[in-house]
Amino acid sequence: MNRFRGLVLVAILVVLSVVALAISEINIFGFSRGGDSALGLTLGLDLEGGTHLVYRAVPEDGRQPTQEDMEGVRNIIDRRVNEFGVSEASVQLLGGSAGTVPDRVLVQIPGQTGAAITLNFGADTVSARTLEAFFHDNLDRPDAKVKQNENRSLTVQLDKIRAEVVDRNGNVITPSEADAWREAIIDWFPVALQVGYILPDIIPPAEGDDTAVDPVTAEVGTLPTLEDVQAAFASVGRSDADIDQVEAVDGLFSILLKGIDTRTTDDEGNPILGEDLRILNALREIGTVQFTSRQGALTQWIIGGGIQEAKNLIGKTAQLEFRYRECGDLLPPSSDIPWPPDGLSVDEWASARCTNPAYFTESATEIDAADLDDAFPDISGGGIPRPVVTLVFNDDGADAFFDVTDRVARQGDRLAIYLDGEELVAPGVDQAVGGISGGRAIIEGGSFTAEGVRTIAIQLRSGALPVALDLIQERNVDAVLGKESLERSLVAGGVGLVLLLMFMIAYYKIPGLVASIALIAYMVMLLAIFKMIPVTLTLSGAAAVILSLGFAVDANILIAERTKEELRSGRSLLAAISAGFDRAWPSIRDGNVSTIIVALVLFWFGDRFSTSVMQGFALTLAIGVLLSMFTAFFASRLLLRLVATSRLGNNLNLFVPVRDRGHQDQQGEPAVGGNA
Repeated sequence: MNRFRGLVLVAILVVLSVVALAISEINIFGFSRGGDSALGLTLGLDLEGGTHLVYRAVPEDGRQPTQEDMEGVRNIIDRRVNEFGVSEASVQLLGGSAGTVPDRVLVQIPGQTGAAITLNFGADTVSARTLEAFFHDNLDRPDAKVKQNENRSLTVQLDKIRAEVVDRNGNVITPSEADAWREAIIDWFPVALQVGYILPDIIPPAEGDDTAVDPVTAEVGTLPTLEDVQAAFASVGRSDADIDQVEAVDGLFSILLKGIDTRTTDDEGNPILGEDLRILNALREIGTVQFTSRQGALTQWIIGGGIQEAKNLIGKTAQLEFRYRECGDLLPPSSDIPWPPDGLSVDEWASARCTNPAYFTESATEIDAADLDDAFPDISGGGIPRPVVTLVFNDDGADAFFDVTDRVARQGDRLAIYLDGEELVAPGVDQAVGGISGGRAIIEGGSFTAEGVRTIAIQLRSGALPVALDLIQERNVDAVLGKESLERSLVAGGVGLVLLLMFMIAYYKIPGLVASIALIAYMVMLLAIFKMIPVTLTLSGAAAVILSLGFAVDANILIAERTKEELRSGRSLLAAISAGFDRAWPSIRDGNVSTIIVALVLFWFGDRFSTSVMQGFALTLAIGVLLSMFTAFFASRLLLRLVATSRLGNNLNLFVPVRDRGHQDQQGEPAVGGNA
């Protein structure tokens, strides 16, 4: 009974491993493994290729970086890319000669060779197919692939996006491709506007007032004409607007317009009134607006993807800053001032007072980024799950965070959170809740993605870079073997494995067949373990896999030979199998344990000297050897005993190697047969 339970356990492990390998990408409750590579395995730079980045240290205040600064940069970058999920990355210091300090950092990242842009037009006005055709035909990017996300936004997958190139003085030599694309998309895809006017309510004169307004002839009782609306658009420099008056409804106009810029800051970061608000103000000046609607405006533009996220992760200093944002007054400062300002409606003012830099002021808070103990990506609870960053403060930070959020709640203002000078989010606090205690908080925003929150959390945990970095070189690198050579190597390895199994079965017969089944199970489970941990498979890792496979074969050969010796000594088949395993186990155990010790030493040296290739070889070898011990002694033993109890166990010749049987016949000894 125990034997069958053991076989069922092994069978379940093998089936689960096959399922894990069959599904290219596994994503269960936030646990994500796999990808587009073969079997979803994580491949290293030499097998898959990747990205080659070179950064130059930028002196600050005329101070040249020291050796300690550059070592700190290397350590932080190495820690960041490993936490990012990139193993076997190469981080090296360059440029140092005798007596000089290295001033450049080489980062080679396997697998991160793509970029992505997530954008949203609102109301599904642009389809994925239309946008993909625009990238192919208008932007000359045939590599672009567009998909629609669950939240109706669109993601454009690209091989590469050219970044902005600047000289030593900070002057832009070549602008960013993404910036040019954004302008082209805004100019090409139209925005549909609708505006409806109503007759204003005529207030009758107060009692005793001799003036009277004739409701028939008063100018305030007329609706804007088509010419009035055209003039309003011309006043803000948009004479190109295509305006139609809807004849069926008085005071209703439909407008098609290309290139609405909704930004609230200029290129220097100064606050400006967005073009959409300037258009709305001009429309309000010619009549009483009942409603407006807008469809097709570009409301989201996020550059991400593998290599882009990796570059953001490496090059930024991750300085977290908390500012108190004092929003514009809800009520007018005095009764003689028209309110809300700039012709905004009450609803528009309720939003703009805290979001438009022209209407709010900010000041520093007592929250110190140094009081941040931890940061990690998370999923918000309740409603629609959204990616967030959870912050954990120490005691001092928790007290300061409570005081600031309590003030924000009482005053109806905002707490603005900035990363490296860029606003992440500016949330308010419910007045009924008051200050947030406990030292834990979350950062969430409409533009946050799963990759983005992971990058932010890693940056915050790993700390600031000792010196600023400037990206001076970026290029994709191919696999060392090349795609064709890699495919041939895989074919050669498969052929070699098949020949090995054929030899084992032909020479050792039943024990060889059992060993072959155990080896296949070993390979399936080993690859599944590599995928689920995950382990980055490189050329050195592949060598470790082959080496561990040799240990597994060697163990099965030792077991088969010991079983043969026990049969020759006159034991029954089951007794010979048990004794063969027991006598072979010490040799298998000692040999494998010594190999594992060597792997641990290699891993320690690799960690000590930041040699990730050595660490990868050691980890792969250790896992392979441990699993080979399990399959050789546990799985092979159970399967061989099961076969021995079947009808095949009645023919002992099937359990004796070919050479030994022939040797016995030549000696005149009887061939072993029957079940003693």
